Amino acid sequence: MKKLPIGIQDFRELIDGGYVYVDKTEYLYRLISEGKVYFLSRPRRFGKSLLVSTLEQIFRGNRGLFEGLYIHDKIEWRKHPVIKLDMTQLAYESPEGLKQALMDHVRSVGEAYGLEISGRSPKDIFAALIKELSRTGKVALLIDEYDKPIIGALTKTEECAAYREILKDFYGVIKGLDAYLKFVFLTGVSKFSRTSIFSDLNNLRDITMAEDYNEICGYREEDLERYFDGYFERFAEKHGVGKEAILERFRTWYNGYSWNGGERLYNPFSTLNALADRQFRNYWFETGTPTFLINLMREKRYDLTRLEDLLLIESGFSKFEIEDIAVEALLFQTGYLTIQEVVDKGAERYYRLGYPNYEVERSLLDHLLVGYTETPGIRDGRLLLQLREALESGNLEAFFAGVESFFAGIPYAIFIAQEWYFASIVYAVLAILGLEGRFEMLTNRGRLDCAVELGERVYIFGFKLNQAPEKALEQIKQRGYAEKYRASGKRITLVGVAFDAEKRNVGGWKVEEERA
Repeated sequence: MKKLPIGIQDFRELIDGGYVYVDKTEYLYRLISEGKVYFLSRPRRFGKSLLVSTLEQIFRGNRGLFEGLYIHDKIEWRKHPVIKLDMTQLAYESPEGLKQALMDHVRSVGEAYGLEISGRSPKDIFAALIKELSRTGKVALLIDEYDKPIIGALTKTEECAAYREILKDFYGVIKGLDAYLKFVFLTGVSKFSRTSIFSDLNNLRDITMAEDYNEICGYREEDLERYFDGYFERFAEKHGVGKEAILERFRTWYNGYSWNGGERLYNPFSTLNALADRQFRNYWFETGTPTFLINLMREKRYDLTRLEDLLLIESGFSKFEIEDIAVEALLFQTGYLTIQEVVDKGAERYYRLGYPNYEVERSLLDHLLVGYTETPGIRDGRLLLQLREALESGNLEAFFAGVESFFAGIPYAIFIAQEWYFASIVYAVLAILGLEGRFEMLTNRGRLDCAVELGERVYIFGFKLNQAPEKALEQIKQRGYAEKYRASGKRITLVGVAFDAEKRNVGGWKVEEERA
């Protein structure tokens, strides 16, 4: 078997080193054949850098590296000068430092071609390099993670705005030098609308959500069996199950990403690491805890129950501003939510968002629960295990004792005695408990109503703030939430819960049992 390319982002190293390469060159052939200036957004660790490196080798004319790949006999192989800028490699601590880092980075590209490029600003040096290199042919310009300086400073608004202006000036060079450029490709996490590369480049095509480029990064279902079949056999052997059983768990853990609401994709980073270790873990999530995102959601008092059924219009994805970042856009851009469905209604297009898979949902909810309550002790698993076992056995006394203990441990200064806050906390807890069984939101507006299936039991919860628990129970029955579960043969328990804003805790609860 070929080696797993964990952490390999250089195409030449990958091919020469005998690593598995999932062929994406058909998409690159389309890009080269059909246009000139492109932008692609994908989450971190999703294959953007390898894509850029592959384009670099294509434009350097290194045909031998592409033996057996789609593009090998599809293009006329010509060598072009290539400017590849990896913005993750810049080292700086201030706006002035960023300017110097940009100049040094551009100069280093020139030095590789034996050129000494001079200029007083980043844009001057950038423009000089493009013009100088174009003497031997039109230039291929590849910029990886163009927005890294902005993303890295989102918690510092003034500094972040300064970085944005520097990049606006720097990237603004590209439009005026179009005649010198053969091909332009940029990747990033977000599309900041005030960065001039998007406002000035009227010929730029954003392929982030283009139907034909959904699979340009990530692994398809058929890729797993075509390229990694032997690794799945080893995985299955270790766990003493059939290969299909392992594939099914892979779908739950790592599949589910989509940028057009169609075919679902696997996260490459998690897939490769899971195959190497032959175990299921939160590999992708552990590479970068979204501290800023969680703090932003808490500051904006974001109701977590909304995450179950988000519906955005198309413009909701492009309005990404430093001064007023939309939580939904940020969650999508960074990979914590994905497109589940595209709905066309009249002239408007709607996008239904949701968690891509178990890895992301479980990990994000865990971090949000800690971030919203500042009670990291829940991560030791004891409370969650207590709550889960209580529900599995039908011991609601023990369950609510645990819930009340958890609410009592939330620091007074952070507690928000409002309905959305109670709903967010209980939603996160119940979702985590039910993820391995079944968790379902029954409504996405107003009060939290949800169902949790564990073993042979189904719990349907209704919640009210500063009202009697009987009111919550009556609401469950009026809305007929139990109907869909009656054919399951499972024991159905309706649970009405009242929260008390003054007590900052559960005020009371009432149960009604019924048999399917």
